Amino acid sequence: MYAGIGVSKLYQVARIRQLVALTATLAAALSLVIAATMTFISSYNYPGGHALALLHAIEPSPNVSVHIDTFSAMTGVCRFGQLRADWVYDKSEGLDLDQFGNFTHLLTSDPKSHMKHGFDIIGTQYGYSGIQLDYKQALAGQLPISVRQEPLVWIMRRVATLDLNG
Repeated sequence: MYAGIGVSKLYQVARIRQLVALTATLAAALSLVIAATMTFISSYNYPGGHALALLHAIEPSPNVSVHIDTFSAMTGVCRFGQLRADWVYDKSEGLDLDQFGNFTHLLTSDPKSHMKHGFDIIGTQYGYSGIQLDYKQALAGQLPISVRQEPLVWIMRRVATLDLNG
């Protein structure tokens, strides 16, 4: 509000009226560009939610039991993303590695510990890891800012165990 009052008072001075109008317009436009850019960048902050959507897309089976680790739950997995009534979604914490055998699928930020215990990676979700400035892109007429991403959430499926005794 005070900024508007200040611009109004400055606008009344005839000598700087055009400069005030131009400055106010540029400030509003810059604010809009910054807000749009930050909104775009923030869309990369939810790899857990994107991983759950990817799991729904690649796994048609009914009766799936998914364990969602803490990192995945904190980065976008919520009840609104739990689309299948015939699936069980579990966010239990503090499980021992042998307890993961009760699940058919995992969303995890630590795939190495589960690979030794009967799970294979079937998908990887990348997420925000920083902003990269590349002035060479600006010289080529492209936007000099890009979002850096890295793998953050892995989708894993339990490997079917063969019964060698029967």
